[in-house]
This record gives sequence, C-alpha cells and structure tokens, in this order.
Amino acid sequence: MKAPVKIYFLKLIFLAIFLSCSSEEIDDPQDPTPTDNVSGGNGGGGETTATVFERLQGSTFRQIESPDDCGTCEDEINYYIFKSDALQITGTTLDGACEQNDSQPIGTCAECATVQEDSVDRLTLCVGSLCQTITFLSNDEIQFDFPTANITWTAQRFTDEPPCKEWDPVGSGSETVLGRLAGKTFRQIESPDDCGTCEDEINYYMFNEEGLRITGTTLDGVCEQNDYAAFGDQYQIEINSNDLLRVCQGSFLRACQEITFLSDTEIQFVLDTPISTNTWTAQLFTEDVPCTQWGFKAYFTEQFGGALLSNVSYEPFTATFEWPSSAEVWAGFANSYQEIYPLTFPNGGNITFMAATSGTDIDVYLRLEYEPHPNVEPAHDTSPITISGTDPKEYTIEISPQGTNTYSSMIFYLMTRDQELTVSSDIEIITY
Repeated sequence: MKAPVKIYFLKLIFLAIFLSCSSEEIDDPQDPTPTDNVSGGNGGGGETTATVFERLQGSTFRQIESPDDCGTCEDEINYYIFKSDALQITGTTLDGACEQNDSQPIGTCAECATVQEDSVDRLTLCVGSLCQTITFLSNDEIQFDFPTANITWTAQRFTDEPPCKEWDPVGSGSETVLGRLAGKTFRQIESPDDCGTCEDEINYYMFNEEGLRITGTTLDGVCEQNDYAAFGDQYQIEINSNDLLRVCQGSFLRACQEITFLSDTEIQFVLDTPISTNTWTAQLFTEDVPCTQWGFKAYFTEQFGGALLSNVSYEPFTATFEWPSSAEVWAGFANSYQEIYPLTFPNGGNITFMAATSGTDIDVYLRLEYEPHPNVEPAHDTSPITISGTDPKEYTIEISPQGTNTYSSMIFYLMTRDQELTVSSDIEIITY
C-alpha cells in the first residue's frame, strides 16, 4: 500500500527545510572570493566590524534551483528577506508564479529561531537541535550550511523588490482545489505495477474542508482501511490555490502531498518524500462509499477528575474502570485515540463492547462533544445502560441521529460509585 493511503503527510517546522537546496545556476554570478574587509558589507575600505546578522538585515538574497541541485529540489526561485526579528522566504516557479510565502520568527518566543552565534564571520540560527549557519562568501553572495542534512547552498544579493511578499498561499473559496474537492469522493484502483509499495486494492478519498478520510478494500470488497487526517498542526496546508493543494508533515525530513485536477472527474496525487516520489490518479466516485463504518475503535484511557483506570492492555483492549467516592462528580474517561475524529452520526449509531462487573450493577453512558472542554457545544448524552453480572457480555450504547453535528470528544461515564467495571474487548463504533 502506498504511503498516502496511510495518511503519510509530513510537517514543515524549521527554516532550514523551507530554505531550498544548493544551486550553482545563478544569473550573473558574483565573485566567490570572500571579502571581509568591507565596512558593514556595503563597500568602501576598511575591515568590517558588523556581524553577519547586522549585515543581512534589510537585504534580500535570491537562489535559483533545479532538480540537479539536490534530491528534493525543484525548478524554482527562492527569495530570502532578512529582518531584525524574522526571515521571510518567498518563492516562485521559473515562470514567475507565486508558490511560497513563509516567515520564521527570530528571537526568544516559543516558535522562534534563536541566535546561537553571531560574529563577523558566521551566523548560526537554531530551533531546538536543528541549526542553520549563514556566512558571507562575498559582499553579494551568502552560503547556507545545514549540517544535519549535509546540505550547503548559496544565494546572491537581490536589489529589486522581491515577489510574493503579500501572497497568501492558503486561499479559500469554491474555486480553490480544496473547495472543488470538498464533499466529493475519488476512487483509485491500484496494483503492484503502479508503484513499489502498492498492493491489489481499492482506495476511496473523501474530502472536506477540515480533512481527508481514506477508506480501502481488497479487490473483492473486504474492508481493510478507514483513516482520517485532519488539517491543522500535524498536517499543514502549505498551498491551496486554484491550481494546487499541497499538504505537508514532518520535521527536517518532510514529505508533501500535492493534489491537482486533471479534469472535473479526475485528480492527480504526487507524494514527494526525501527518498522517493510517487504519482497516481483517482476518479470521481458518486456511489455509496464502502467501509465508512469499519474499523472505528475508542480507547477511553484518559481518566480525569479522580476517576480510576487500571489493568489496561490492547489487542484486544481490556481495562478496569472505577468512579470512587473521592472523585469529582464530573469524573470520567475520555477517548485517547484522536485519529477517529471528527465523528458524525447523521442517522445515529452505537458503540459495542464486552463488559462485566465485580458483582454490583453499574450504569454507564456516553457523552459526545463538539470539542474537548470548554468548546463542547453541540453536545449529546446517550441514554444510560446497565452492566450486570460477573461474566463478560456484549453491551451496546445507542446514539440517536445527530444530523450534521460533528464530534471531536467522546467521554465514557460510570454512574455507580466504588464499583469496578471491566471491559474485555475492543470498543467498536458504528455509524448508521
């Protein structure tokens, strides 16, 4: 199965990655000989006393790269705009179309790059353990060194107004690629001949503005996948234009998923990782999508308010739950498996599990919330059911139809104090 079917997006977090790879193909190359006897880096005699950071501020440097420069390089032009508190990086295709506008703050904030070294020879910026060093090769050429990835490249001074400074790569509206995808399903039938990691299977891609759900079956229709990737911190939308949707995930080893329309009924996927690039297509699918009710499981392993959880194991899931007298009235157990969200129950649904008591009946119920506290509305409480007996039996908590509501928080509550309830099976979620 290819990586995208496993939601294999990677996230961009540091300037060293959205800075591109090395390039030797620069228009009007400058003298590569270092020039250290320039005051402030602006010409005139005398040895400079300005640091690299001081010389960079207010300057723009341009780099033209091609796939020959590095394994992840593209045909593009990058502009590095240095400020006292940030490095802005814009980029275009070779024909001038904007495709990047990012900013890495520099300072002491939580997301900032910090200055680890700033001398007349070197500037080193770090985010955590990832560090980037910049040096002047001449007054008009700088060199970037990213030792973690063993990458070095250069850029030349650019005195015109850099493009794309005001460009918003993440657009919105029905004309963008994501706007055209939202609410639609595309199907792909793959085989081992399609790529090195492909299998004989059928994949269904269901898009909405918040994320992508992928279900999958074998060629004879047996469900084998039901995953959801929400756009946000982990899967970041880098570009959503009328022509391209790009979603990325990762640290310095990032991979990006690009989606474009080939026609109104066919889309193309390109997965670009540090080790490979895969391309495939999928066609518009308007029938009922299989496996949307398959494979959902909840793991109520986040106890709160003094609720007690013990004897937890998996495959299958087993755990002992208790609501002791010392716990708060609002104590309970939240689902810890975030991949199932958001959940929808337009026609209702249920959760099913095997459970037993230590001898005293225990009433339980389920609560659905829009998001975890405090943004919980709309919320829904199910009717309670009673767990009886010391021998495990199957129980079902019914969920009434919820219309268009979506839920990203699910909580399991016990209504009987000081009694142990043992769940001895996976907690399965079904939507009707």
